[in-house]
Amino acid sequence: MNGHRVGHGARERLYASTTHTYDETADLDYIAIEYALNGEPVKLTRDEKVHAARTLDARGFSDKAIGERVGVDHSTVTGWRTNGWDPTLPVRKTKQKRAEPVCGEPRMYRRHLKAGERCDTCRAANAAADRRYRLTGTRKEAA
Repeated sequence: MNGHRVGHGARERLYASTTHTYDETADLDYIAIEYALNGEPVKLTRDEKVHAARTLDARGFSDKAIGERVGVDHSTVTGWRTNGWDPTLPVRKTKQKRAEPVCGEPRMYRRHLKAGERCDTCRAANAAADRRYRLTGTRKEAA
C-alpha cells in the first residue's frame, strides 16, 4: 500500500549525546535513551526513563507523548516533574473529596438507612436511580 498518514513521515531525529554512549556515574545508556527519544522500542531502566522524559519535556512534548515514547503512564511523567525529576521520591497524589450528600440523593438514602432513619425523599430518589440502572445500565441522571 502506498498510503501516507499525516504526521508519520520523516521527522527530525533527537540525540541524547554527541560524544558519549554511556555514563558510569549515573548508569545511563545514551544509545537506549536516544532510541526512546525517537519513539523506537527499547527497554530502559528507571533512571534512563526519567532522563529521557526530562529531555522530551524540555523540548515541549506533552505528558502523553512522553509517556508513549518512554513506556510509562502520563501520570507517572507528571509525578516525576512534580518531584523535580527525582524518581526516588514517592509520587504525591492529591485525592479530591466527594461532596457531602444531601437529601434527595441515593447516597443519602443509604446514610439514612445506616442511621435507622426514614426519609421518603431519599427513598424515592434511590428507587428512581434503581429504575434508571435497570433501564440504562447507569445510576447517573442524563445531563
